[in-house]
Amino acid sequence: MVRRVLALFAKAPVPGHAKTRLSPPLTPERAAALYEAMLLDVLDQHAESDCELALWFTPDDAADWFARHTPARYRRIPQRGRDLAERMRALFQAHAAEGFERIVLRGTDSPTLPLARVDAAFAALDRSPLVLCPDRDGGYNLIGQSAPHDALFELELSRASVLAATLQRARELGLPCELLPAHHDVDTWEDVLALGSELDTAHTPRTLVRHRELVAL
Repeated sequence: MVRRVLALFAKAPVPGHAKTRLSPPLTPERAAALYEAMLLDVLDQHAESDCELALWFTPDDAADWFARHTPARYRRIPQRGRDLAERMRALFQAHAAEGFERIVLRGTDSPTLPLARVDAAFAALDRSPLVLCPDRDGGYNLIGQSAPHDALFELELSRASVLAATLQRARELGLPCELLPAHHDVDTWEDVLALGSELDTAHTPRTLVRHRELVAL
């Protein structure tokens, strides 16, 4: 049987370090509280998945916080690397070394990403070595590989054109890539305002409560 792992990237919801692009208009405390709600909702969304689960967290000294808040099925692993590119490269290398043949990574700041996107990503990896879910800001919020390709992360991942640059690098490497229907992260206040119609009590209960508090301010 093909071994599959769904990995999530997360950071501790510390004011001044989480969702800093939301401050202003939000205070650092409110921005961090919103991120905490999104993170916990995303963790719960996948807690019953039929694949193996891994939560890669940062910073290292937040291990106790994640131990208290992460569902039991997740392995908790500190992120490794100096920047996002190194951390993503290390994740795919580590899971491949463990024998996983389908590795999907998603972030924790897109709480309304349909669960079907993850299923679709694993299915796409049966056909292609690379799958991406585009974000509306020019990046991507999910990436999957059937084997690690380090050169995909030899890019500046924080720039707005990272999706186009990754697709270009994939073409240079001869890697077919399947694109899933686009979704979006929550990075700016405009993203927060647009999020309201997508929230519900079944999949995003904590985010819904925080969102209602914030838009009522």
